[in-house]
Amino acid sequence: MPEKKRKKSKKKWLFIGGGAILLAVFIGINMMGEGGQGTNVQAETVARRDLTEIVSASGRIQPQTKVDITSEVNGEIMALFVDEGNRVEVGAPLLVLDTVQLRSDVDQMRYSLNEVNARLDGAKSSLDQSAEEYERQKKLRETEGTSETALDNAKYAFLNAQSSYEALKASTSRTRSQLEKALDNLSKAKIVAPMAGVITFLDCEVGEIAAAQTMYSQGRVLMTISNLDGFEVEVEVDETEINKVDIQQYTSIEVDAFPDTTFDGHVVEIGNTAISSGYGTENQSTNFRVKVVFDDPAVRLRPGMSATVDITTARGDGVLAIPYSAVVMRSFDLDSLARAREAESAESSGVVQAVHAAETTVEEDGNDTASADVEREELKGVFVIRDNVARFVEIETGIADKRRIEVVSGLEENDSVISGPYRVLREVKDGDDVAITRMGEESEGNR
Repeated sequence: MPEKKRKKSKKKWLFIGGGAILLAVFIGINMMGEGGQGTNVQAETVARRDLTEIVSASGRIQPQTKVDITSEVNGEIMALFVDEGNRVEVGAPLLVLDTVQLRSDVDQMRYSLNEVNARLDGAKSSLDQSAEEYERQKKLRETEGTSETALDNAKYAFLNAQSSYEALKASTSRTRSQLEKALDNLSKAKIVAPMAGVITFLDCEVGEIAAAQTMYSQGRVLMTISNLDGFEVEVEVDETEINKVDIQQYTSIEVDAFPDTTFDGHVVEIGNTAISSGYGTENQSTNFRVKVVFDDPAVRLRPGMSATVDITTARGDGVLAIPYSAVVMRSFDLDSLARAREAESAESSGVVQAVHAAETTVEEDGNDTASADVEREELKGVFVIRDNVARFVEIETGIADKRRIEVVSGLEENDSVISGPYRVLREVKDGDDVAITRMGEESEGNR
């Protein structure tokens, strides 16, 4: 019995060992086959597509027209005539401040004006009297009827009276201006609506002190009146994309409060001054403010809602396009590149050839093996698959959407370009043997 078990066990291990050997041979054959085909790559056919270039930004909804109400004078709020959400018309009373001190200032200025006017009348009488005496002395002096000293005294008395009169006139004007200012301050104690709209913000109560706005400080915003007949979204666009944005460009607006609805709009304002944030940190950014208005004024929106704006900056119908992932940058020796371009021009092939030695290669220690004295140029291009060989082709690009970019020159329709994987694109070189493992979907390219 033990002998039979040993024979069965030996047969079992022989069977397992034989299977393992066959599996190893099979894997080895496959690996050798793959090695003969070259590096496995993903490719996509260059085709004509409709591209829409979009700049996206987020912001908040606000009325197109709104006014922040602040007080121009200091005073206690004695009466408040509106609540948040009320609609008001132009000239409607909003609130009234305490006027006791303001009325006292007006009365004081009136008393001062009356006083200075009385003094002015007295100075006018003295001036007239001194003027008459001066004229009389001048006539007497002509007939030797008075002395030179009497004439001089009359002259100086006249000039003194004239100066006093002019000073009181200036004082009268100053006091009158102070009275007008006091009356203006008194009128500002009653704040009325400067425009028709809805009270969308209210931050004051009866009994609070309304601080006046001065040249040194911003007054406290008591309330905000908004015209809700039109809304806009204020967003910040990155400096790298602001040059693509222009007035009247179409926008698609998504509002968080309406997840299944998209609203139409257009650009109405582009800021000229940059807005910087996070200065000196790794999160530093420079943006420009852009305002987008809703085309439909009947949209039921509210100020402060969050929104995302997609600005259509360019369109291309039936343009040659490739995926973003296919575009690479390569550094070439200018001398070698010039020779390759001469050959390229002669053959009209559009392929950068004979520049393998010019490509940047890095040793394990990280040092560039190319001579430091060799002048180099960075080229933007793609790897085209020709007869299962990767060929670097310099391209010129145009507009782009979120996935693809337009090829203005360098490629032709139905060319196959390497689109991935990323690891392969990073390491592949002109002239490498490649094998296509997956092609892009044609149905997607014809959309």
